[in-house]
Amino acid sequence: MKILMLTCQYMPDVFGGAEKQCGRVSKGIQAQNLDVQILTSRQKIAGKAKEVMNDVPVTRLYSPVGPDLLGRWLPFSIYWLLRVLIWAAFNKNSFDIIHCHQGKFGAFVGCCIARLFNKPILIKVGNSNQFMDFNALKAKKVVGPLMAKFVLNTNPTVVAISDVIAKNCKAFGFKHIVNIPNSIDKSLLSSDYTEIKSVDSSKLNLFYHGRLEQIKKVDVLMESFALLACKNEQVHFHLIGSGSCLEPAKKYITANNLQNRVTFYGEVQDPVNFIRQFDIFVNASEAEGFSNSLLEALLAGKVLVSTPVSGASDAIFTEKNGYIAPGFSAQDITKATELGIKLHNQNKGEVAAFSEQLINANFTVDVIAKEYVKLYKKLYGAS
Repeated sequence: MKILMLTCQYMPDVFGGAEKQCGRVSKGIQAQNLDVQILTSRQKIAGKAKEVMNDVPVTRLYSPVGPDLLGRWLPFSIYWLLRVLIWAAFNKNSFDIIHCHQGKFGAFVGCCIARLFNKPILIKVGNSNQFMDFNALKAKKVVGPLMAKFVLNTNPTVVAISDVIAKNCKAFGFKHIVNIPNSIDKSLLSSDYTEIKSVDSSKLNLFYHGRLEQIKKVDVLMESFALLACKNEQVHFHLIGSGSCLEPAKKYITANNLQNRVTFYGEVQDPVNFIRQFDIFVNASEAEGFSNSLLEALLAGKVLVSTPVSGASDAIFTEKNGYIAPGFSAQDITKATELGIKLHNQNKGEVAAFSEQLINANFTVDVIAKEYVKLYKKLYGAS
């Protein structure tokens, strides 16, 4: 079987969770002796049209802006759609199954290919509830509802990365839903990493790493830490990443005179090994699909604290490796973090061992790749 991975944008142009998962799963599926290629866009006309990344061939079709933006950029989206359809016409024998990463505009493009060339298609959904991919697509003015209806009528197989997303997709009207979670690559853990000397190991080092955007509720995260800092002199917070919420977070910390108790790092090259020196992962996000940051903290064996977002209950088990806050407020997160601190102080060794077993059973690239291969075989046999 030959698999076409379709994603509107890809690394290194965009380095988000969907792009990371596309790369990991593509390499993992190729290791299962399937032929895999990635089709995406590029925004630089002089950029590479073809290359190999992590042993997987990548084809990039030029689009002046990201093709999934729609709105006032709709002409560019249509332009990329036409380029993809022309590419598919000339290369229809190079793929048997279409695998779309995210159920937004890329899913509409994938369904156009599937209908034109009679190919089976699966769409992996990357977010939940009001932010669920198909809800986001439908919310786009004028064309969004039409595109969402087209995708639904194509009757694709939808891959839900959590139970919450599976329920969202069923409510939207999809009939063929399969649960396959996100993966994590255990080789990301280096055997010779060195800790940063500036981190005070006598402190309780809380951290968050990832995109610092509004949906991640960095403001609530900082408010929660401020509440915790008033109660516990031992805590220090480490914020790793960049985005539009970084500067407001810095201003909030300065205004509350907590400059000596929060460290801002910006983006780091090797986040998985970087976070190994800290103690407790804290996530205040209001919506997720299945957080890559959460999976990376799970891999690092850290105590986990999160709001009750999609994917949290799949990775966090109360009193085993962390706590899920009862709600999304700073007070809720603070209470859950206090429980996480107790767990870290009492059982951090057992936490790491439990999380390792959980990853080995459910989330390794090899485990997830095999689940996708089973699904591909089912779709290919039915086509």
